[in-house]
Amino acid sequence: MADLSQHAAAALRIFLAPNTSDQELVETAKKRLEENGIASDRIEVNYDMQLLGTGDLYISYDPPDLVVRIVYEKKPNGMVKLKSAAMIKL
Repeated sequence: MADLSQHAAAALRIFLAPNTSDQELVETAKKRLEENGIASDRIEVNYDMQLLGTGDLYISYDPPDLVVRIVYEKKPNGMVKLKSAAMIKL
């Protein structure tokens, strides 16, 4: 289990991009993220990476895992650079 509470505290935005319309999967993902230190009320289902800034979290669903990435740089041209922080089994 990864403790992501420090990353979550520093993040202005936390995006969950589940790549599915399955609401049950979204709720399960939020629960697993909460178990790993991210408050579910801070998680926003959103795919627009252009809204992210340095230090924010981007979480995608890559079956059967959630992949948590941290934005470590946002270029002036809008390109967002990410680094992996954790893999969480659903």
